[in-house]
Amino acid sequence: MTIFLRGGLRPRRDALRPALLATALGTGLIALAVPAQAQDAASSAGQAATRRFDIPAQSLASAINMFGRQSGLQVTAEAAVVNGVRSQAVQGDMPAITALSHMLSGTGVTWRMAGGTIVLIAAPRGGDGAVQLGSVRVEGGAAGTGTYSGSPDLPPAYAGGQVATGGQLGLLGNVGVMDTPFNVTRYTSELIENQNSRSLLDVLDNDPSIRASGARDGETTTVILRGFELTGREVLVNGMFGASDTRGTMIEAVERVEVHKGPSAMLNGVSPWGSSYGGSINYVLKRAGDTPLNRVTATYASESQFGANLDVSRRFGANKGFGVRVNAVWRDGATDVDHTDNRSAMLAAALDYRSDDLRVTIDLGHQDRLLKGGWSSTRISSSVAVPKAPDARTNSKQKWEFWDGQNDYAIGRIEYDFAPGWTAAAAYSRNQSDELYIQVIDSISNANGNKSGYPYWIPARSRNESYEGSVKGKFDTGPIAHSVSVIASANNAKRGQLNYYIANCTTGCAASNIYTPIYYPAPDTSALSKDAGRLTSQYDYEGQAVADIMTMADDRVVLMVGARRQKVGQKTFSTAGALTRRYNRSRVSPSVGMVVKPVENLSVYASYIESLNPGGIASSYYANAGDIFMPFVTDQYEAGVKYDLGTFTVTADVFQIAVPSAVEVASTTGGSPTLEYDGLQRNRGIELNLFGQPFDHLRLLGGVMYLDAEMTKTEGGLNDGRRARGSPEFNVNLGAEWDVPMVPGLTVTGRVVYTSREYIDLTTTRARSIPAWTRVDAGIRYAFEAAGRPMQLRLTADNLFDRNYWAAASRGVLTMGAPRSIRASLAIDF
Repeated sequence: MTIFLRGGLRPRRDALRPALLATALGTGLIALAVPAQAQDAASSAGQAATRRFDIPAQSLASAINMFGRQSGLQVTAEAAVVNGVRSQAVQGDMPAITALSHMLSGTGVTWRMAGGTIVLIAAPRGGDGAVQLGSVRVEGGAAGTGTYSGSPDLPPAYAGGQVATGGQLGLLGNVGVMDTPFNVTRYTSELIENQNSRSLLDVLDNDPSIRASGARDGETTTVILRGFELTGREVLVNGMFGASDTRGTMIEAVERVEVHKGPSAMLNGVSPWGSSYGGSINYVLKRAGDTPLNRVTATYASESQFGANLDVSRRFGANKGFGVRVNAVWRDGATDVDHTDNRSAMLAAALDYRSDDLRVTIDLGHQDRLLKGGWSSTRISSSVAVPKAPDARTNSKQKWEFWDGQNDYAIGRIEYDFAPGWTAAAAYSRNQSDELYIQVIDSISNANGNKSGYPYWIPARSRNESYEGSVKGKFDTGPIAHSVSVIASANNAKRGQLNYYIANCTTGCAASNIYTPIYYPAPDTSALSKDAGRLTSQYDYEGQAVADIMTMADDRVVLMVGARRQKVGQKTFSTAGALTRRYNRSRVSPSVGMVVKPVENLSVYASYIESLNPGGIASSYYANAGDIFMPFVTDQYEAGVKYDLGTFTVTADVFQIAVPSAVEVASTTGGSPTLEYDGLQRNRGIELNLFGQPFDHLRLLGGVMYLDAEMTKTEGGLNDGRRARGSPEFNVNLGAEWDVPMVPGLTVTGRVVYTSREYIDLTTTRARSIPAWTRVDAGIRYAFEAAGRPMQLRLTADNLFDRNYWAAASRGVLTMGAPRSIRASLAIDF
């Protein structure tokens, strides 16, 4: 039977003041010793009993009768609550509480307990205007029914458990997928764990609009989203920019990965590193659920990486008001690429307190990563044809190249309901990253695969701070319901980086070949400083925004309007500390979106959004290194349709994004190229996405993207009409999971990933490209019990047929696709 928890489903709850990590971990250990409070008998029965449900989408009045018969539970509701409401379809073997969650998803109806009876009631609206649903815990469900161990305050998982029914949309708060006028996908921790994901790149392999443009097992998480680059340091964490590691935050403490496609500065503000024009990604960190959790996972990845993850959580105190969740990770060993070795460690603690009108959370984390042996990416001279991809296991980098990075973060938020329907909140985050690496900046010099370059010793440090304050509330004006948000935010980012050329190591110690590498003794770096030195760049942002979600015509029309004033400033400094360049610029960026539901479960939408983006800084590779570019405006038009069949959803959309284009201008004397802006890159695309469970035991996830990435308004029209680099025309991802009916708990998986030809540069004489490629992934998992303990064994294989291919050609850099990679894990609840 179900249990109603006061407050229902709430948005993320975070705290204002960060605490010491040691204190948090100590609290977590104490929490392990606290016995779980006895569960209400009705709740235990409802969660434990797995039953067969087959309830089609229909009027809610009819659906609750079918639910009562199939669950054996008593359900009652006032006619005014259910009249005119249609339920979602429910099919499969699952606990009754899971079936009720799916059935009521998106209806605006929740429940409470009255004695032994479930009473359906109209769901209240939270301070951000989001409908608050009854808290759902999905425990021990049949394979593929949406089992997850995460926070009870999140929107529930959609049928199949791989994606969520809703999530954060910046200052707009929690918004359901069918009410969102953008292409959004929220991947769940169930998907992350079932696919043995070790990084964000593994999660995004499910998305046809995204391609990895950085090396697998490399130091930096870099992807191409709708044809534009997004780096790991741009990822939001609990809605806060600047909280992510500069190279990419580890994935094990993440409950949801929320992907929003298209410019999002109006919704989220601007990253201290410059936000991607193609979209944004938000990590929602794990929170303690109402049921105690003790889980240890042993992991393996080829070549010989072994590790372990520990995930424990408790709630205690009056009404389980206090929560603690601790995640710890360790893995070390050789990777699939020759002469490489990765060590990764992470410790994360999530603390929270919740009462009727106050929510406080604090998230603290530390990660330490050491990568040895270089990574399979290299530049290519502008006059050289793209050579055939080498064996993916061959490492043409030097064995003594390495990257060593440490990162610490603290995020806090406090929210207080100061009046019915109105909430005030404040948030703060701080992040510091330290890194040291030796990198050979090399370039392929001929079609035979020869390359040469220069080794650099690079210490760097960055510090980011972000602040946020908001007021959100709900009111009606006649037949129109309003959910208003007013927010002010700011962030500050400082970075110090020094690039030391290793003087006693000439070009000869880095000359090599991508097919038959040449390895040299490590250079002497004992006299080089590990200190990042003085501040070399500083970024400042402040913004104020207001938005209103208006719902009308019996919730069949949703109109979102908003605007954000943005002010960005950037400075660069010499190694002696002198100010060399600076700028400040401000702009008001509007956004408008409309969703119309002409018939049940069908949404038709259109939206416009724009943002102000800080200009970049030319890296040390370019002849104009250190040049700082002025901010610029990007905008996007998008229109689409979404159709929810109850357990399976199909969406389609068209979009256009236009941004100033950065191009490399080759040197006429054979030296380094110059980075300049020239014209616009206009990306127009069509996306088709699908997710859910169309049939019993079968889940599908993926889609197709067609992208027309064209240069316009270039100087003298020289490059007008040329295809932009790093932007393949077609991407296809299609993954499937099948629960084997003859063997309960056994699931087989497969995925096909296709990427069409991709251009590497723009030039007046030739257009070089990498060939199209197709990759096949496969997996198997088995959920079982041993010694009375739930266990799950998972095995995945990426690039099953061990294809050699160039995976990306963005930024003038060729990146190798990873070789066949085997990953395995055994998760045990104790």
